[in-house]
Amino acid sequence: MTDEEKLQRIYAAASELFIQPGYHETQMQMIAQRAHVAVGTLYRLFSGKEALLDYVFLTTLPTTEGTSWSTYPLQPVDPRELVRRTEAAYADWNHQLAGQQTTSFDQLLTALFTAFKRYGRYFLILEHNPSVNPALTALYRQQRQEIYQHVGDFLQQHQPELNDPQRNGVIVVDLVFWWCAHKRYDSFETEMARNDDEQMLIVVREMLRRSYQ
Repeated sequence: MTDEEKLQRIYAAASELFIQPGYHETQMQMIAQRAHVAVGTLYRLFSGKEALLDYVFLTTLPTTEGTSWSTYPLQPVDPRELVRRTEAAYADWNHQLAGQQTTSFDQLLTALFTAFKRYGRYFLILEHNPSVNPALTALYRQQRQEIYQHVGDFLQQHQPELNDPQRNGVIVVDLVFWWCAHKRYDSFETEMARNDDEQMLIVVREMLRRSYQ
């Protein structure tokens, strides 16, 4: 395997273990075992678990802004830089959602499903470990409210007859988040086969489209 392939495996293994059993309960040996790499390889690539968590956070963002992963072992990231990049990513997401205000509900759903498939594990890590990075946790809570507001405003604009569009906006967002992340990474079904995940998302999307379009 190349280092890039190892990093992809480590990213997937660490993000899931940081959700369950949690960041503090997860040991580097557990990550190596889940990723099918040697513990020595893990420590060659990362200085420790803190650096690995920062790598998971940064890799989740749509752009790494030129960050180089070629100097190993990777070290923890300056917290201020991590916050800055997260704020920029959320601002871009909110700009895209705002642009959906004049388009169809189906396009809005596409944007939500795409975003929660990217950010789902990231958000669940913060939900399960709120004290591991309080600044990112606070940004996530703020961003969740922004998304609720965007979707609620969309429903109010396009379906003024809908009873309590803001509350329905919360329902839409939470359903998308549940099916994109919670069910896959944070339920008793996580060990079951995931072959039908995409088909299930198609069914959920159609259900939402019929309910709100």
